[in-house]
Amino acid sequence: MLSVSFIWPQVFRVFIKNSTEGLVPGSFLQGCCGSLLWTIYGLSKPDPQLIFANANIVIAILLILFVCVKHKKIVWWIPALTISSTLILGLIAANYSLAVMGWVTIAIGTPAIIPQVVRVYRTEHLYGVSTTTHGLLFACCIGWFSYGAMIGDWFVALPNIVGISGALYIWVRATKSHEKFTVPDELKTKTN
Repeated sequence: MLSVSFIWPQVFRVFIKNSTEGLVPGSFLQGCCGSLLWTIYGLSKPDPQLIFANANIVIAILLILFVCVKHKKIVWWIPALTISSTLILGLIAANYSLAVMGWVTIAIGTPAIIPQVVRVYRTEHLYGVSTTTHGLLFACCIGWFSYGAMIGDWFVALPNIVGISGALYIWVRATKSHEKFTVPDELKTKTN
């Protein structure tokens, strides 16, 4: 349930606040590709929890990327080409072997949070970043780590160590930013 719910506060924040300030479109695109690969991995096992959770994340991130395209933070053809290429790569890897699919999924999906962590480190203005999303993501990664360990699937468990630490850092920094800044720099620039 955490996997299904964690991303939606970010989707709502982007649409309601009409702000992508503090977001890294490339990080979300990479996360979308990682979740697409996890969906394919889940279909290959089969594992309904992986399929349902990650297909939901793909849909949510596509909505965030839509707003990023609208705000000219990324051009439309980059997500279209990247996601299509990832789908093809995932299907090829899944048909080759489940182990190869696991490694490809880890290589692409695990580092997705890193550009967002770097962006959060470099700026205080994080108006567009949802604290609820990153608090839930922190709990979600703990859950997936535990689930992967319980079923003995280290492809599922170990990548979440990166997610746990990255989500916690973003959650704390975004909370401090929201307390300090109540109006996004994007709106200040548009009105000046």
